[in-house]
Amino acid sequence: MERKHGVCSFFSTNLEVVTTAIDSIFLPYFISLTITLTNREEIHMKKISKLFLIAFLFCCLTRMVHATSSDTMSLTDEPGNWFKSNNTGTSLSVINAGQEVNFKISNCCTNTRHTVTLLIKPEGSNLTLDQDHSITGTLSATFDVPGVYVFVCKVHPYMTGVVAVKDADGNIPDVTTGSLPFISYLGITSLPADTVLAVLRTVASTDAEKAAKWDIRTSADQVIPKVPGVGEIWIDTQFEHVNKQTDKRGTLKPGTITIVDAETFTVEREINGLGAKGMWNNPHNMWADFTLDTIYNTNWFGEWINKIDRQSGRIIQSITVGEAPTHIVTIPTLGSSERGVLTIPLSAENNFVKVEDGSDGLKVIDSKPTGDGRNHPHGHWLNCGRGDRMVVPNVFKGVGVAGSVSILDSLTGDVLKEFDHDSNDPLRSVLLMPIAAGECHVNGVSKAYVANAVSGYITVIDVDGMQIRKNIPVTVTPDGQTGKDLLNTLQVPIQTPVSPDGKFVAAAILSLTAVPNAKTNSTDYVVIIDALTDEVVAYVPTPGGTHGINWGAKLGGGYYAYVSSQFANVLAVIDIDPNGDGKGSDAAVVGTILLANGSNGAGVTDGTGGQGIKPLPMVHDGWIQPTVELAGTGILSAEVEDWIIQLTPEQKDPEGHEQ
Repeated sequence: MERKHGVCSFFSTNLEVVTTAIDSIFLPYFISLTITLTNREEIHMKKISKLFLIAFLFCCLTRMVHATSSDTMSLTDEPGNWFKSNNTGTSLSVINAGQEVNFKISNCCTNTRHTVTLLIKPEGSNLTLDQDHSITGTLSATFDVPGVYVFVCKVHPYMTGVVAVKDADGNIPDVTTGSLPFISYLGITSLPADTVLAVLRTVASTDAEKAAKWDIRTSADQVIPKVPGVGEIWIDTQFEHVNKQTDKRGTLKPGTITIVDAETFTVEREINGLGAKGMWNNPHNMWADFTLDTIYNTNWFGEWINKIDRQSGRIIQSITVGEAPTHIVTIPTLGSSERGVLTIPLSAENNFVKVEDGSDGLKVIDSKPTGDGRNHPHGHWLNCGRGDRMVVPNVFKGVGVAGSVSILDSLTGDVLKEFDHDSNDPLRSVLLMPIAAGECHVNGVSKAYVANAVSGYITVIDVDGMQIRKNIPVTVTPDGQTGKDLLNTLQVPIQTPVSPDGKFVAAAILSLTAVPNAKTNSTDYVVIIDALTDEVVAYVPTPGGTHGINWGAKLGGGYYAYVSSQFANVLAVIDIDPNGDGKGSDAAVVGTILLANGSNGAGVTDGTGGQGIKPLPMVHDGWIQPTVELAGTGILSAEVEDWIIQLTPEQKDPEGHEQ
C-alpha cells in the first residue's frame, strides 16, 4: 500500500470514493482471507469496509505528523484512547527512527497509577521498557528500528498505545510473524501496519473507530430468553460517556451502572456518577450487603468505592481506599466480628483493604499485603460457605509478566500460601499475569479457578489442601489451536466464577482484535469447564470484548450465566445445560439484551464497557443464606422478599443440596 501525500490528500477529501474503492478493490481480498481462516462467510462486508477505511485514514495520519518531531503520549482514562498522543490526539504516535517518545502518567489525564510496558516490537529492535510496579511520572523511550511498537499497562491490560516508526522512505514496515506470532495463524507471514491497526479493538480513539471496530448492536439483535430469571442484573458499563461527569479537576470520566430486570430482561434504570462528587471513574465491580438494599462499587481508574442505595440509585457515600480498587467481596463467615466487612484488592498497590459499613458509614479498618513484595492484586474470591480463605491473583511481581496466586486467611489477612511463577515448574510456569479467581466447593473440595491473562491457562487450586491441581488451556489461535500464549492468540481469559451448585466453571475469554477464530466462528467466547473433571466441555460464542461473567438464579431452578462485554452494548445470557442432562456440552446463548437505552450524550458508547456484573440475589453459598434468613422479618424490602419467594430450595441453600 503506497503512502504518498497526493494519495492521502485524495482519500481524506473523497471519503465516499474511498469507501467505494475499498469495497471494490480490497474487500474481495479480505473476504478470501476470512474464508481461509473460518471456512464461513459470516463477516459483514460493511464492517470490513469500515476497517479498511480506518486503515486508509491511518495512512494519511502518518503523513500529517511532522517528520522531525518527537511526541508525548499521556496515559488517560478515556476508553479506546488510553495512550493519547500529543501530535495526533489518538492512541497512535508516528515518528522517525531514532526519535523519542515521552510517556506521561499524571493527574492531568488519569486518576491512578499505571505501567508503560512494551508488548510487541519489530524484529531487530533492542528497545525494552517496563516497570516492576505501577507509577506516576514520565518515562522516555528512543525507538531504534522502523516498525510497529505496542505498549500496554499491566495494571489495566487492555490499555493500548501504538508507536509507528517510519523508515527512510517514510513508510511503516509490515508487522511480521517474528514480531507478532498471531499473524502466522492467518496463513501469512506479515500484515501491513494499517491492517493490524484496523482490527485492534483496544485502539479506537474516536466514535467512528469504535463504531467500526466494536460490536455495536441494535434492538433488532435482541433476543429475550424464554425462561425468566429472578431478581436484577447489575452491570458496570464502564466505558459509557456521561455529559458533565468529571473528576474533581473537571476532567470528563466515563462509566455508568446499567440495571436489567431479570424477569422481563429489560433495562429498568441506569446510574451515573454525577452525585459522587468527582469520586467516580470507570466503575468496575460490585457487591451487595445481605439485605440487598446497598450496592458497593469500585472505580478501577480511580481511588474510590461508592455506596449506592439499590432502590433509588442514589450515591450515599464515596470514600478513598487506595490506587485502582478492583473487586469487592464481603466476608460471610458465621460468628465472625467481621461478617459483612468488604474486602477490596488495590491493583496499583500491593495490598487489599477491609472496609466496614457501620453506623457512621464506610471506613477503612485494615490493610494487608497479598503476597511477598510487590503484588498488584486483582479479582479475588472468598471460599464459598465459610469465607475464611481468600484466593488472590497477584497480577505481576516485578519487571515482566510473572505473577503469583496467594491464599490468605480472610480474617487475619495472613498469607497462608503463595504460588509464585516458576518457569521450570510445569504447574507454576503458567502464572503469567493471573488476573481473576472463582471459587466454590465441588463434591466437598474447595476449588479455585484462576485465569492467567498472558499464558491463556486457568489454574485449578485445591484451597483446603493448598496445592495446584491442574492447568487448563482456554484460549485459541485464529485457526483453533489451544495451549498458546497471548502473542499467539491475542485473547485473554478474565473472570472464572464457579456455579453455585459446584458443577461448572464459566470463563470469559476476551479478544483484543476483531478477527474470529475457527473454533467458535466468533472473536470472543465463554469456555464451560466441567468442575468434576476439570475438562473443557463447550466453547460458547459471545459478543465482542467478553469480560465479566457471573451466576444468577433461573426461575424454576438452575442458574443462568450472565456475560458482560466491554466492546459491546449487550448482555448475553447463557443457559449452561439446556437439556438438563448435567453435561454442559450443549451450553448456549439464549438471550442477548440491549443495554443501550438512549442515554443523553453517550453516543456510540451507550451501554458499552461491560465488566463487573452482579446478579441479585447473590446465589453463592455463604451469601444467599443470610438473605434468605432475613425473609419474613420485615428487614428486607418487598421487592427482595418477592425474589426470595421465587427461589427453589436448592437455590436458597446450595450447600445443603449439593450433589
